Amino acid sequence: MTKHLIYTILILLISFSTNTFAQSYSGVLNQADSLLSQIANHTATTVQQIGEMDPARGRYKMYPTENVHNFIKLDTSTGRIEQVQWSLKTDKEFSVWINTSYLSYYGKIGRFELYPTQNMYQFILLDTTDGRVWHVQWGFKPTERWIKRIY
Repeated sequence: MTKHLIYTILILLISFSTNTFAQSYSGVLNQADSLLSQIANHTATTVQQIGEMDPARGRYKMYPTENVHNFIKLDTSTGRIEQVQWSLKTDKEFSVWINTSYLSYYGKIGRFELYPTQNMYQFILLDTTDGRVWHVQWGFKPTERWIKRIY
């Protein structure tokens, strides 16, 4: 009889530990399902944002300056800015960065816009998503080209 009691206790212990393991395993599966659901939602949001990047608009935009030979080229997705000078003389043409920094890594096309000021060398850069603004200046010397955040 004691042998029978020991077997019964062992069976109950095994049954209890198996049930506990199954519940723990079930909890892990629920967490994994929840995580996969979050990933799926994030992916759907990303796909929607990519869909908002209207390729017909184009990522880059050229802004004329009052100097007929100089334009400002804006990457409307990242906020990077170049000064582009054209000429009938090849040695007078160039393109130089005003702002090499990415102001947004995940911006959609059209996120950034430039606005001219009364000073022909200066523009205001606007992040149309969060409202941040920068003072931008182009020029012929490296010290005359800069960008500064306006707080």
